[in-house]
Amino acid sequence: PLQVGCVVNNVETLYNVYLAFQGTPVTRKFVSVAGDAKEPKSFWVPVGTPFRDLIELAGGATVPEFGMFVSGMMMGRLSFDLDDVVTKTTAGLIILPKEHYLVSRKDRPLEAMDRIGKSACDQCSYCTEFCPRYLLGYDVMPHKVMRSLGFTLAGSGLWNQSAELCCACGLCTLYACPEDLYPKEACDRSKREMRSAGIKFVQQKPVTVHPMKEYRRVPLSQLRRRLKVEAYERETPYQAIDHRPGVVRIRLSQHVGKPAAAVVKPGDKVEAGAAVGRVKAPDLGADVHASIAGTVKSVTDAFVEIQA
Repeated sequence: PLQVGCVVNNVETLYNVYLAFQGTPVTRKFVSVAGDAKEPKSFWVPVGTPFRDLIELAGGATVPEFGMFVSGMMMGRLSFDLDDVVTKTTAGLIILPKEHYLVSRKDRPLEAMDRIGKSACDQCSYCTEFCPRYLLGYDVMPHKVMRSLGFTLAGSGLWNQSAELCCACGLCTLYACPEDLYPKEACDRSKREMRSAGIKFVQQKPVTVHPMKEYRRVPLSQLRRRLKVEAYERETPYQAIDHRPGVVRIRLSQHVGKPAAAVVKPGDKVEAGAAVGRVKAPDLGADVHASIAGTVKSVTDAFVEIQA
């Protein structure tokens, strides 16, 4: 976007930027509940709302045991915790049976993902050939990152740099790899190691769009078949409700950068929109705010719990 002089962002973020100019903090979030929900819907709920509330608002789950993909199957995370909560970045929940292919793949320990990749990657480079960032001309090459699984940290530094501009879209792991390996997760690990080592990425060549870019797009219908989620292709209509949870947990880290530090204590009375966590200068981060009026029930290093 910077190189072509345009702004690319989602509508809700732009709306929240507008509210920020009015002095209004983010205290509510648009979320969708899809998958194995009786009545898939979208809502506007207070930040800190428990996942169990969202599932109840969608009529409940249609399966007894399930996992929840938070903010998508491709780029999101897997949770089994109904007491997990909505944050400022939560886009929604996709409920899938515990035995579903995607749940079992995502639930595998990272150590197992690395071990399988180290032993089974045949360097076919399909992960790179399909990578949207690579096709845009960036130095993102997941197949080279997979090589780093076979090296010590000292020997893997060169290959790790091929992951720095990865956007974690998940296409390599969930579509491109014929061996069902985990290039995206290898890129995630590599980026963490690069940051820990203080190594900064330098683009080695001019950014030039790959000539095959237009011919390597993945049809959404084909992707849905590969993910085995065709049966869940349903609308999630918006339902305007004023959901008022009895308890919310406001996470102190909902953003890139340093976590906020709590500025309230148990027993304090707060109003919706009041700051409950602030980032101390000169650290970079974001303040967090109460999403409901109530009493602070507990404070930890991770969250502030407020009871209505």
